Amino acid sequence: MRSLLTLPVACIAFAVLGSGALAQYTAPVDVNSMLAGLKDLKAKQAKSATSQLAQTITDFSNAASSDGAATEFYLEAVRITQFAGESHEQTAFRDWKKKEAAKLNPAAIRTCLRYTIISLQRAAGATDAQIFPVLLGYAQDTSASLSDIYGDDIVRQSVANNIFARWYNITGQLSGLDNWESSPQNVDGIYQKFLLPLMRKNHDQRAIQYWDGKIADETARASKAATAFTVDVFNQDRLPELYWSRAEDLLAINLRDQGLTEMYTVIKKFPSHPSAGKWIDELQGLLTPPAAPTAMAATAPAPASPASASPAAPVIGSASPAARATVAH
Repeated sequence: MRSLLTLPVACIAFAVLGSGALAQYTAPVDVNSMLAGLKDLKAKQAKSATSQLAQTITDFSNAASSDGAATEFYLEAVRITQFAGESHEQTAFRDWKKKEAAKLNPAAIRTCLRYTIISLQRAAGATDAQIFPVLLGYAQDTSASLSDIYGDDIVRQSVANNIFARWYNITGQLSGLDNWESSPQNVDGIYQKFLLPLMRKNHDQRAIQYWDGKIADETARASKAATAFTVDVFNQDRLPELYWSRAEDLLAINLRDQGLTEMYTVIKKFPSHPSAGKWIDELQGLLTPPAAPTAMAATAPAPASPASASPAAPVIGSASPAARATVAH
C-alpha cells in the first residue's frame, strides 16, 4: 500500500520540477546557428559513412584474396553473429567449429564476398558505366566455376542477408537495389536484370556471346539426362526458346537481317512449338512496314485560324521495326 500511495506524489513532484526547469532554461531558437550546426553534422556523417564503406570494402577484399583468408573471415563472422554474448561462448563456438568447419566451401565464400563488394559499390552510387565491366567479369568467372559453388547456402541467399552483411550491419544499404540480382550464384539473373539491357542499349555483341554460352551449357547438361524423354523435351521445347531469344537480341543490337533470318529458321524448324503462333505474329509485325497516312489525313484542310487550332492528333500506326526490336526478357 505504501508504494501505491507514494507513486502519485513522486510523479507530481517530477512534473513540477520538470516544468519549472523547462520554463527557466527555454530560450528563443537561433535558427541560423542550428542550421549551420546541422550542415556541419551532415558533412561529418557523410564523411564517416564514406570512410566506413571504404573500410568494409577493404576488409572484404582482403578476405576474398585467398581460400584461407576467406575461411577465417567466415569463421569470425559466425563467432560474432551466432555466439558472441552467450554463456560459454568460446566452448560453444569451438564445438560448432569442430563439426562444421570441414564442410565450408572457400570458393563459395570468396564468390559471396566478391559479389557483396560489387553490390556495395553499386549501392554507393557507382554508375552503369563504372559497374558494368566489374559485374561482367564477375558473371563470366562465376559462370565458369558455377559447378563448384552452386547450391551452397552462402551464394544462394540474398546478398543483403548474408552473414557478412549482418556482421557489418550493411543490410539496409544492400536492400532494394534497382535492376539488381540478389543471389550471387544467379548468373542468368545478373545478365537479365543488368548486363543484357545495357548491351542492347549500346548494341554490344557480347549479348550474343551470352546466348551462345547459355545454349552450349544447357545443351551439355541436357545431353547427360538419364532418359531420352528429357532430352527430347529439351530439344523440342527449351532449345527453340533459347534460339528465339538469341534472335530477338540480334535485332536489339541492330543486326536486323541476321535476327529476322534466324527467327524465320526457328519457326520453320519448330512449327509445333507452343509459342510458334506468337512467334509468327511477332515476325509478321517486324516484316510489315508501318501504315502510311491516309489520303484524307494528307489532304485535310488547315484550321480557319490559329486561335481555334487544336493540337494535331498523333498518327496511329504499327510501331517501327527499330522500336519493336527492343524486346524485354
